[in-house]
Amino acid sequence: MRLDPLSTRSVTPRLRRELRTVAVLLIAGHGAAAQAPVDRVHVFAGTSNSRWQLYPGAAVPFGMVKLSPDNQGNVWNGGYEYTVASVAGFSHLHAFGLSGLSVMPVVGPLQVDPTSSRFHTGAADGPFGGMWTAGYRSRIDKATERGSPGYYAVTLLDTDVRVELTATTRVGYTRLTYPRSDQSHLFIDFDFPTEEQTQIRAVEFRQTGPAEFEGHVRQRNQYAGTHDVYFVLQLTKSPAAVRTWQNGPYTGSETNYGTAWRRPVTVAPLAGTFTGGAGSGAVLDFATDSAEQMTVRSAISFVDLAGARGNLRAETADLGWHFDAVVAAARARWSTLLGAVEVSDENPARTDVFYTALYRTAAGKSIVSDADGRYRDASGTIATLSRGVDAVYSSDGLWGSQWTLTPMWTLLQPSVAVSMANSLLELQRRGGWIPTAPTNLRYAPVMVAQHQDALIVSAIQKRLQGIDAAHAYAAIRHDLTTPGVALADGQYAGDRQLAPYLQHGYVPDEVGPTSNTLEYAYDDYCLSELARSQGHGADARTFATRAASWRHQFDASTGYVRPRRADGSWQAPFDPMRYGTVGGWNGRGFVEGNAWTYTFFVPHDVPGLVALVGRERFNQRLEAGFAHGDVDLTNEPGLQSPFLFNYSGEPWLTQRWTRKIVADYYDTSPYRGWQGEEDEGQLTAYYVLLSLGLFEMDGGCSARPSYDLSSPAFRRVVVHLDPRHYAGHDLVIETDGAPGDVYIQAVTFNGVPLTVPRIDHAALVRGGVLHYTLGPSPNKAWGVIGAPDAAGAR
Repeated sequence: MRLDPLSTRSVTPRLRRELRTVAVLLIAGHGAAAQAPVDRVHVFAGTSNSRWQLYPGAAVPFGMVKLSPDNQGNVWNGGYEYTVASVAGFSHLHAFGLSGLSVMPVVGPLQVDPTSSRFHTGAADGPFGGMWTAGYRSRIDKATERGSPGYYAVTLLDTDVRVELTATTRVGYTRLTYPRSDQSHLFIDFDFPTEEQTQIRAVEFRQTGPAEFEGHVRQRNQYAGTHDVYFVLQLTKSPAAVRTWQNGPYTGSETNYGTAWRRPVTVAPLAGTFTGGAGSGAVLDFATDSAEQMTVRSAISFVDLAGARGNLRAETADLGWHFDAVVAAARARWSTLLGAVEVSDENPARTDVFYTALYRTAAGKSIVSDADGRYRDASGTIATLSRGVDAVYSSDGLWGSQWTLTPMWTLLQPSVAVSMANSLLELQRRGGWIPTAPTNLRYAPVMVAQHQDALIVSAIQKRLQGIDAAHAYAAIRHDLTTPGVALADGQYAGDRQLAPYLQHGYVPDEVGPTSNTLEYAYDDYCLSELARSQGHGADARTFATRAASWRHQFDASTGYVRPRRADGSWQAPFDPMRYGTVGGWNGRGFVEGNAWTYTFFVPHDVPGLVALVGRERFNQRLEAGFAHGDVDLTNEPGLQSPFLFNYSGEPWLTQRWTRKIVADYYDTSPYRGWQGEEDEGQLTAYYVLLSLGLFEMDGGCSARPSYDLSSPAFRRVVVHLDPRHYAGHDLVIETDGAPGDVYIQAVTFNGVPLTVPRIDHAALVRGGVLHYTLGPSPNKAWGVIGAPDAAGAR
């Protein structure tokens, strides 16, 4: 059966217009004259400092399907590495802990014999010399590699196949242009290297039509647990033959990666349903004409096969087989998201960094509910979205996001903030706890504390529409008053050290990380403020008292927070620069930091911290940390550091260091992109905020949320405030001064002078003009925090 990919009956007039634009863009690439925000995005940025969820391939905002090339082994930072000039396959899922279903076009003799540590794909570092030495891995012509939001393309050098990728939320489209050959193939791999050590437990694969296939892969890793990835594949060309391979049954080991494959590989014609396991796949055989194109549609579901078919119907009804129409639709979705902010500057490269960063904030996390609203909860039970919940999302831990994604979403994309908050509350309804890291919607055992609560609290405090505040309050209160518990299948809900924290007023060194005292105290603050705004006076007082627990961890003799034993004695010897924990995530010490870093982790009481440390020592220590590299701005625990000077009487240093971070820590190159671990948009959200000159020290959880101000990096920014949540007027941020000026001389909001580096959220989202006069030298008379000013800043 051959379906007609040229039919235009399902292409709407809007898509026809977009298609004309896309056709030009795909030929021209990033043209110098391109001005639209979507054309400013560099999808290869940072991909040489990669992780599985940092990919150059095709996706829509928060898409389930992230169809992208893979070229590495099963290693940390697995997936795509820009400097590796080969590809082993194009897989459909690139979220934290989630993977599944890789496809690869091949031309020539079938090669699934052992050639390296991976029996059929070859090794990421070669050798390369065609199919005989590299399995079905192929070198790529890097000069032919193209990428933009929603589109990726490359030419495979060893087979002369052009591969193009695009996607809807739950369906991938792969367009393949083959050379003339009677030995053309499409490989479907069910067991391929990912970032996490993933076991393949079972595979089912069957042919359901001349050019249609379906099945599922059951897999497991420590974060996503045991789960099934269901798929339906449809092609525009029927294969002449279908075969499957199996490299022995599943042995029960945690992983087969890193071991030598030496068993004979069984390749056999598909007869009925193929049932396999680790080291299995299928190959579709074709004869192709010169430059013959074939398109593959691949729908994914985590629920069942009916879900995969439903996703295919729902998301292809208006697009059919029109690959370019799908590219246009994806581009339109990215244009809407990115176009909410208009950035103008004399330096186009800086504008590119901004839109690349904004793109990354929506590229990592994944919708995992089906188009019909069904999903599988933490227990694996099929559920349906509650009324008012539009999706549920799989995510890495939201640890530290109170300084990155939370303030960015609630200001720039409040509907995303509401959707994310409602996803967390939906999962709480099913499982009894708000998940810290809802990887595959589970209570994944990763990171610490409950910083996802800050997103929910901030959204409520800012009066975003659509969140059940009473339910949210009860859910957060439960989690902060109930000691954490181990659940089935390796899951863990809640705080592991909550009981000793409540008993001692801190986390004793014998039972867990010292840093958790600081993290738990911040969470307590968030709930105390929500209690205050919701009229729960007794709870407000109780949790405000608990929020002061960080003081029990502070050693006045050293001026640092310090590990403390249950008997009250301080741990000795003490080195404030000693990094990390002993004994895993929940061992003794400091989670991804040290005492120096975590001493500054009191975002809800910076004035109290300054008073305890002493203002002079506080500023001296902090400034020396920036000068000597002690401040870690490549990971979450220290991201608030530049704004601490706003609270210690030297706001010009906040201006100096935030502008230096924007200039020095980020670019659009594949080799750098950003310094450190980007996670799922958290470091890039940080760039977005700093470049706008806005931050929220307490994550926006105050009963009266406010923004900390610094020096914006752009001449002019227009934020189109979402009328569904705010007044609907634009917020304009503009600066004057010479290029390179970083120091604030004066600030006005709607013509009213601001005398302190802070402004209320309620004032800002009414819209207007936030105007900065910048200069080359600090104005030390401006910005020292005092009484509230006329514009509502405190």
